[in-house]
Amino acid sequence: MEQLQETSPDEPVLSATTVFASLAELRDAPGYSPKAIAERLTNSLGSDAAAPLLGVSVEVLDRWISGQDAPDADGRLRLADLDALVGHLHSAFTPAQAMHWMCSPNVQLGSRPIDVYRIRGSAPVIGAIRAHVQDAFG
Repeated sequence: MEQLQETSPDEPVLSATTVFASLAELRDAPGYSPKAIAERLTNSLGSDAAAPLLGVSVEVLDRWISGQDAPDADGRLRLADLDALVGHLHSAFTPAQAMHWMCSPNVQLGSRPIDVYRIRGSAPVIGAIRAHVQDAFG
């Protein structure tokens, strides 16, 4: 289990009350609606790649983008999970490097990152991306 790190003296301390009050007001913000995320993923990956990674058909993804349909709670979580992974890939790699990295065996993950994502979600893959960036620039 990962332990929480203490904040540095320079970081502001957030109270649980502040965080929960902010979360109580959480709503779809521009760029974070399921439609916007689906559009962003389709623009980044193409619908033929994004749909299977989301566990839906291209037709369902197209309906999310057009607003004809909306994902259920599980679909919203899958959208957010893949969006987070794609954001980390964009920040660490060029598109060609990202494709190579995702499809190549990774010692830290014990498998190809794309396979780990499909089985365990984005968290371990994002951790491996962060480790890669720290090794490259740290």
